[in-house]
Amino acid sequence: MNISTKTEYAVRALTELALNSADKPVSINDICKNQKLPVKYVEQLFRKLKQNGLVKSIHGAKGGYQLALEMYDISLKDIMEAVDENYVASFCNGNTKEHIYCLGLPCGFSKLWNEIKDHLEKYFDSIKLDQIVAKL
Repeated sequence: MNISTKTEYAVRALTELALNSADKPVSINDICKNQKLPVKYVEQLFRKLKQNGLVKSIHGAKGGYQLALEMYDISLKDIMEAVDENYVASFCNGNTKEHIYCLGLPCGFSKLWNEIKDHLEKYFDSIKLDQIVAKL
């Protein structure tokens, strides 16, 4: 499984917020400068992160972003779901015969893939932002 660029950049940006936004909001420009991330891309990610309640924006000259939740309340799964619609996409979703090489329904392999997907989701949910920050 590959971690998408969306997820990687969102984790890096949220880590930057976690480290620097306790007293004051942090601008996307500062986040991108410190993490060497593309501003336009991160702006798009922050719209999704805000829509999903992970960050909040502060308007004004000294505005920017802050975490909307405590670090220990934000999981890697939350971040992935917010920015990457297909973060655990699999070859077979078990519900439709989408692929020309599909074995038909029901397919014995779909049960295996779904078990793996469930384990991955539980694992991603167990990793919290404060744990990520502690590894830095």
